[in-house]
Amino acid sequence: MTTSAPAGSRGPDVLVVGGGVIGVACALELARRGVAVTLLERDRIGHGCSYGNAGWLTPSLAFPLPAPGVVGKAARWMLDVESPFYIAPRLDLGLASWLVRFLAATTRPRFERGTRALVELCRWSVDEWARLAAAGARFGFQRTGLAAIYEHPRAFAAGRAAAELVARHGVPFEIWSADELVAREPAVRGAQVGAYFFPEDAHCEPYPAVLALAAEARRAGAVLVEGAEVFAVERRGATVQALETTRGRFAAAQVVLATGPWSKRAGRMFGLRLPVLGAKGYTLVVPLSAGHPRRSLMLAERKIAINPHATALRISGTLELVDEDFSITRRRVDAIARSVRQMIELADPLGEVELWRGLRPCTPDGLPLLGRARGTRNLWLATGHQMTGLKTAPASGRLLAELVCGEPPSFDPAPFRADRY
Repeated sequence: MTTSAPAGSRGPDVLVVGGGVIGVACALELARRGVAVTLLERDRIGHGCSYGNAGWLTPSLAFPLPAPGVVGKAARWMLDVESPFYIAPRLDLGLASWLVRFLAATTRPRFERGTRALVELCRWSVDEWARLAAAGARFGFQRTGLAAIYEHPRAFAAGRAAAELVARHGVPFEIWSADELVAREPAVRGAQVGAYFFPEDAHCEPYPAVLALAAEARRAGAVLVEGAEVFAVERRGATVQALETTRGRFAAAQVVLATGPWSKRAGRMFGLRLPVLGAKGYTLVVPLSAGHPRRSLMLAERKIAINPHATALRISGTLELVDEDFSITRRRVDAIARSVRQMIELADPLGEVELWRGLRPCTPDGLPLLGRARGTRNLWLATGHQMTGLKTAPASGRLLAELVCGEPPSFDPAPFRADRY
C-alpha cells in the first residue's frame, strides 16, 4: 500500500524526511508554493536536536565552526574532558577524514565567506521568527539582544574582530565596559573586562518554536506524519522511486533529506557518503529567580550560552564530536554549572534541574548542505547546520524550496551546494 496525503487529495509531490526545525521549515516553504508535501518523522516532530538547544536566534554568532586559530585551541582542549570542545581519543578513519577537511576549512578567506553566507540566512530568519511571533505564535520569542562577555583583554580584542566581521554584514554592536556590563546585567560577577552587545539578536524556546512552525506548515497544506521511520529506499538508477517506512510505503516525485545528525546513516540508504558528524551538547534548565540575567548572555571564553525565559533559565554548552553517542558524561555537565557560577549569580542549590543532551549535525566546513545531492536526479539535502539550525531554519527552508521549485534563489546557494561532498 502506498501512503500519501489524506483521502480525496493527490499524492505528494515532495517527501521531506526528518521532522526537526529544518525539515519542518522546508515543508512549510514548499507548501506555501502550492507543492503537495508530506513530511516523515521517525519519532515526534521537534524531538531531536531541535528540542532542547540553546534557543538562540543570533546573527552575531553565525560563524562556521572551523575558524582560524581553532585548531590550536582544540588541540589543548582535547586533553581535558571538561573543556568546551572535546574529541575522545579513538581510532576512526571516518573521523580522521572529517578532521582533515575541517583543518582545510580554517583559512581566513573560507571562514569569512562562510560567515557572510550564514549571517545572510540568519538575519532573514530572525525577522521571519519575529513575524511569526507578531502573528500570535507563542514560543517565547524575545528580541532583547545578546551580550558576549569576555574575561581577558586579549580575548576581548579578538572578540572585537569577530564583532566587526558580522557588522560588515549588517549586524550592529555596542561595546560595554566592565562597569557598564554590571550596571545593565547585575547578575554578572567575577573577573571580566567587558562585553560586546548585539541589540538585534533574539532568543526563544526551541521546542515550542518548532511546533509553531509545524502549525504554520499544516495550515499551508503540508501533511506531517510522525512515527514513520524510513528503513528502505527503492531506487532506479539515479532516481528515488519510493520509501519504505514503519507507516507504509511513500512515493513522490522529489525527496528531501533533512535528517540532522542522523544524515550519515540515513544517507547510506540513498547511496550517499555524507560527512555529517553529531556534536553533542548539553542544556540545563533551572527555575528562574529574581537575580537571573535579563537578556541572553554568551560567556565567550567558556563557550556557554545563557538564556532567560518566562519561568526558567536555559544554560547550554560544550561540543563533543561523538557521531551518534547519546551517553551523558557527568564531568562535562558539572563543568558547565561550575563554570557559570564563576561568572553569573545562581541559586545554590540550583533547584529542580532538567538536563538535556542533543547532537548538532556538523559538516567539515561548518556550512549546511542545501541543494540536490551528488549523482541524483530527485534527492535533495537540507542538513549539516551545526549550531545554526534554529537561527537559520526559515531561510534554509526558503532556499531549499526555491531550488526544488526552480525559482530564482533569494540567497546565494553556492556556499551551501549539497554536491560539494
